[in-house]
Amino acid sequence: MTQVGERDPLIGFIEGDAEQWLLDWLTAKQLPKFNGRGALRAVREVGLSNWLSGFAPNMLMPARDRACRERDAMAEQGVVALILGRRGYPHLLGQLPDAPWVLFVKGNVDALSMRRPVGVVGTRKASSVGHAAVEALFEGMPDAPWVMVSGMADGIDATAHRMALDRGVPTVACLAHGLHAVHPRTNVRLAERVLDAGGSWVSEYRWGMPASKYTFPARNRIIAGLVEAVVVVESGDPGGSLITARLAQDYDRRVFALSPTWCADAMKGNARLIRDQVAELLHAPEDLPLAMGWLKRRDPAPELDVADASNALGDPAILSALDPYISRPFEEVVERLAGEPNGVRKRLLEAELDGWVRCWPGDRFTRTVR
Repeated sequence: MTQVGERDPLIGFIEGDAEQWLLDWLTAKQLPKFNGRGALRAVREVGLSNWLSGFAPNMLMPARDRACRERDAMAEQGVVALILGRRGYPHLLGQLPDAPWVLFVKGNVDALSMRRPVGVVGTRKASSVGHAAVEALFEGMPDAPWVMVSGMADGIDATAHRMALDRGVPTVACLAHGLHAVHPRTNVRLAERVLDAGGSWVSEYRWGMPASKYTFPARNRIIAGLVEAVVVVESGDPGGSLITARLAQDYDRRVFALSPTWCADAMKGNARLIRDQVAELLHAPEDLPLAMGWLKRRDPAPELDVADASNALGDPAILSALDPYISRPFEEVVERLAGEPNGVRKRLLEAELDGWVRCWPGDRFTRTVR
């Protein structure tokens, strides 16, 4: 536990132990203007207890009483509070510039630190194609352990949670409200199954906080922050899944979108993500574990028409080092070509300008499908 006088570089000045800091934080959340930028900046500079000391007792004491009741209710229901920068806080989430100071967890806390976390998201109004695509996605994953993270919404999210439960894959449900309830109510039993199977619910919102139109977009950043990759199964345009995908790109996570059907309105969001180079194309179920390096390719990649490439570009070697569906990091391209990094970078740029190569977030490259 942090001792008096110790400074946490992520949170600011923390007085006393974590339990006391949490009680102060719960108290502060009851007070006006705590979420304002000025207040948060002041808390980082002087610490929570000093900030709280500026309130009159007739305001502070009722807030403290409500905070104590919240803390007791959470303890009674088995909800654990993880504090940013402290042991147990998810490492990937802690890397975000806007990571929540406190993450509430119900269920198996260890599920948040398991290997290979993948976010699976999509529209609430899923089509039969979307539901089938979730099943195909799970079939394409390797037998090695992985964790499925989603938002417990209707549609693709709920299907992904059910598929994870049916296949024995640990699953984490990110909720857009306090952990006192489940929204929508139709998914209460599904959410309880997640806990029974050793999964967990997570939220940045305190006990009793209801869902609102603002909490869902904020929840999406938790999904993006907890995982190594986000898969958009089926999304319209606009759609909440596009928010998750773009947040994941900002956080330097891998983003994938299932191959869209050109005439399907329900997948226009997929097409936009691929067109804007936010997401990498998943052409087949096994493309995801191949792209993440969790599965070895059994069949060779489609052969490049060297004569055609030579006529168009005059440098087929760099294209032969790339795959049309699986992005390769820049360092691997350099190694495959046995070239000098600056020279390879120039050749990649030229190939990209000519439309033969696509560059993806994380300095990764694929060959254009033609």
